[in-house]
Amino acid sequence: MGESLSNEQKEKYIQRLTDALAMLRAKANITQEDLANLIGISRQTYSLLESKKKPMSWSTYLSLLFVYDSMLETSSIIRKLEIRPEKLMEQLNNPKEVDQ
Repeated sequence: MGESLSNEQKEKYIQRLTDALAMLRAKANITQEDLANLIGISRQTYSLLESKKKPMSWSTYLSLLFVYDSMLETSSIIRKLEIRPEKLMEQLNNPKEVDQ
């Protein structure tokens, strides 16, 4: 699927999302429990991510990105804060670039 993001780029996006987690969750008006259930992790794990006591994995980042990108209350915020990697989104939305 074309070029993928480097580990350094992934870390940059993860850090941006981590820094905004509490604010995004408040804007979405969702509990830690409900959000954790949506993405398939425990509330305790989510709490550790939000308080920056546990590093976020790329798969958790993608899950949270999907949730917040699909919510009217938060989709514009993740774009303004450059939490959403446009290069990756273009690749995902352009099936012509998928390797044969």
